[in-house]
Amino acid sequence: MMTVSDICTAIGRKEIERALDVSKAAISNAVANGKFPPGWFDVIEAECARRGIPCDRNLFAFKRASEASEDAA
Repeated sequence: MMTVSDICTAIGRKEIERALDVSKAAISNAVANGKFPPGWFDVIEAECARRGIPCDRNLFAFKRASEASEDAA
C-alpha cells in the first residue's frame, strides 16, 4: 500500500501545492501525520487516477462511523 509520502512523491509536492492552493508546510504536516486532510480527497484521488496510482481512502483523516457517533453524543 502506498503511503502519504509515496503519493506526494508520485504526484509532486509542487503540483499538490498548486492544485490545492496549500502551503509546503501543509503538505509536510500531512506527510508527518501519515494522513491527508479529508477535504483534499477529490483532488488527490483525481491526480492519482491521472497517474494510474492507487489512492487508498485510509490515507485520509475521515471520521469513522464510531467517531461520528461519539461526536453526536
